Amino acid sequence: MVLPEFQGRGLAKRAVRMPPELARDDGRCGLVHAFPAATKALSSGIRRSPGFRFACELDVIFADHILPSNRQVIDPAADPA
Repeated sequence: MVLPEFQGRGLAKRAVRMPPELARDDGRCGLVHAFPAATKALSSGIRRSPGFRFACELDVIFADHILPSNRQVIDPAADPA
């Protein structure tokens, strides 16, 4: 989440690109997963930019609440970030 006073500066896009880039640079293998809320199209869109792909819909439990989410994945070794 980016607080309103910091929105529009590209911070979310930079933050989404960092985990796959760090994993690739460190030589780690395996998928990087993201779980944006299913109702937040902008959040899902930001993840598509560096190459995250939709995997499935699922419910995630967070702070004792069930949140409908979209599981998205990227393979740092194969996907450009």
